[in-house]
Amino acid sequence: MKLNRKTAATLFTVGLAATAIPLTASSASADSMHGCSYPRVCLYDGSYQNGSIFSWYQDTTYQRIIGGGNRVDAVVNTRNDDSVWLIDDRGDLRDAYICIPRDTAVNLGDYAHPNGTTWANDADAIKIWGDPDDGTCSGDFQVRQGTLPDGWRP
Repeated sequence: MKLNRKTAATLFTVGLAATAIPLTASSASADSMHGCSYPRVCLYDGSYQNGSIFSWYQDTTYQRIIGGGNRVDAVVNTRNDDSVWLIDDRGDLRDAYICIPRDTAVNLGDYAHPNGTTWANDADAIKIWGDPDDGTCSGDFQVRQGTLPDGWRP
């Protein structure tokens, strides 16, 4: 079979274009952090530097913490576009929460809880905020906390 010059030139150009397509990972991918694989949020007994993961989550729903939340000492959020709330449903009329921004590791003993202690061993539930979340807490990438009236959760 004989190709004319125009067809041969077109096929050559298409072939060059196909080889120029980069075969790299998307910039939306993230890395593991402190033993916690992307796209998980991991909860630790002990600090995230020296402790052990006892539970991990990746569904964007409200969930009770498996294994008893009142043992959470640290959290690692490997998600690159979602923030995470750890929630203390204190049994009164308001739930307390601490917001962990995207790609952040936190030792909860470093953060004061509204009950006068720290957040270590005080979280009962987790909420990963999916789309359209941008991974911030109240508009920036700092750990934030607050309270909400009981009944806000699903």
